[in-house]
Amino acid sequence: MVFFKNKLPTPEQKNESGDLLCHVDQSWSDDNGMYLKGWILYRHTSLDTVHIIFGDTSIPITTWYNRPDVIKKYPNYHKNEKCGFSLHIPRKVENTIVINAKAGDQNIQKQVNFSNTREPVSYSDGSNLFLEFIKRVNDEHLSVLEIGSRIVTSGSSSLRHHFPNAKSYTGFDIYPDSNTDVVGDAHKLSQYFKDQEFDAIFSVAVFEHLAMPWVVAKEINKVLKIGGITFHISHFSWPIHETPWDFYRYSDEGFKALFPPAMGYTIIKAGLFSPLRMYFDTMTPGQEELPFHPGFGGAAILAEKKSDVDSEKFRWDTTIEEVLGTASQYPKPR
Repeated sequence: MVFFKNKLPTPEQKNESGDLLCHVDQSWSDDNGMYLKGWILYRHTSLDTVHIIFGDTSIPITTWYNRPDVIKKYPNYHKNEKCGFSLHIPRKVENTIVINAKAGDQNIQKQVNFSNTREPVSYSDGSNLFLEFIKRVNDEHLSVLEIGSRIVTSGSSSLRHHFPNAKSYTGFDIYPDSNTDVVGDAHKLSQYFKDQEFDAIFSVAVFEHLAMPWVVAKEINKVLKIGGITFHISHFSWPIHETPWDFYRYSDEGFKALFPPAMGYTIIKAGLFSPLRMYFDTMTPGQEELPFHPGFGGAAILAEKKSDVDSEKFRWDTTIEEVLGTASQYPKPR
C-alpha cells in the first residue's frame, strides 16, 4: 500500500493544461485499486464533468467538496467552492517476476505471472445484527434508548428514523444537540433514568470512547427491562479519533466479556464485519506476512437481559475523574 500527502503546490509546481489547474493532495493504492483526493479549478467557469483516466479505465468524479483554501490561493480562477474531489479507481494488477536458479553449470529461468490473492475468511458475521435489532424494536413497539445520539460529523445523520414504530425513542449523549433528549455521562446512566425504564438500548461507535465500558454495561442492565434487548457496535480496527477519549478496540469475544451471563445477560449473537488487511507504513522485519492475516473493521453484539445485575458482585466503586483525572474530557463539539 502506498500513501503520501503534499502541500498546496507553488505556481511553478502546478499542473496546468491551458486554463485548467489541478493537484492530487493525497493518495493510496494497492493491487485492487487507487484512491485519489485533490482539487481542480478552471479559470473561466464551473466544469460540467470531469473524468480521471488511468490506463484503459475512465471514471467520472462524482464526489466534490468545499476547498476554501484553494479558492483563496488562486483568486484568478473561477470561484467554484466545491472544487475538491475524491475518487476510488478499481484496478487488478498483474505482476510478473522472473525466477533465476542455478544447478551446477546450468542456469534456469522461469517467468511467473500472478495477481493479488487472498485466502477466504471464516468468521461469525455480525453485519446484520443492527437490522435484527431495528426489526424487533419496530415489530414489538419497544421503547428504545440510544447512547451516543449526537450527530458528531457532517457526513452522519440521526438514527431516530430507523424506529418509526417504536413506542418511544430517547437520545442520550454527553453533549447536547438537536437529536439528544437527555445530556449526561453513560457511566452514570441510572442517575438519569428509572430502573427498568427501557425495552431496548443501543449504541453505534460509542464503546471505544468509554473509559470504563464494564461500568456502562452494568448501568445498561439497571435501566433495561428484564427481557429487553441491547445492541452495540464498535471498532475492531480503526484510525484514532475523538482523542483523547479514544480508549479501546473490540472483538466479538471482547463484547461477550462485557455482557456476560454473570451480569444478567444472554448473548443472542456476537460477530465481526468488514474484513480488512493491515499494513505497516514502514515494513517491520519479521512481520512481512501481516497483510495475509485478516482483520476486521468492527464488532457487534446483540444480547437480552435475563436478570438484574448483582451490584455487590460487580461494584467498581470509582469515578471517571479518579481514573482519568479532572483535566481529561471528551472533545467538545466543533
